Amino acid sequence: MKDESMKAPLAGIIYGEIVYWGLLAACVVVVIGSVLAFLGKNYVPVSYWISSIWQGKSVAEIWKGAVGALPNGHWYLSHLNTGDGLTALGISLGVFPVIPGLLLCGAELIKEREIFYGLLAIGCGLVVIIGLLGLVPAS
Repeated sequence: MKDESMKAPLAGIIYGEIVYWGLLAACVVVVIGSVLAFLGKNYVPVSYWISSIWQGKSVAEIWKGAVGALPNGHWYLSHLNTGDGLTALGISLGVFPVIPGLLLCGAELIKEREIFYGLLAIGCGLVVIIGLLGLVPAS
């Protein structure tokens, strides 16, 4: 006999399922990108990334040395045929499921009359949208 007090809230299930499957898909893209990177098909050589990080260079210095300037927005969209471009896409896709997860979870919480937590979830979803769209500069 199942105990009804142990049942997970619907808002939590909604969020969990969306984020779980979205991250699983993103991980597949990152693994494919990593395989391409190991095969040597990259926008910027892996050795340059690693040596620059170990030298303590800033993000702007690393990008300036790699391609001449700090790229704006989603630079990887024009480099999806490279390992680092595909890996960066996978990382971005890993962030994306949080948005529908938070918005739908927030809507469900409001429906359940948990107004404060619902509005917090929707607010957090909006903050992630702002970050994903690159509306706030990285520097």
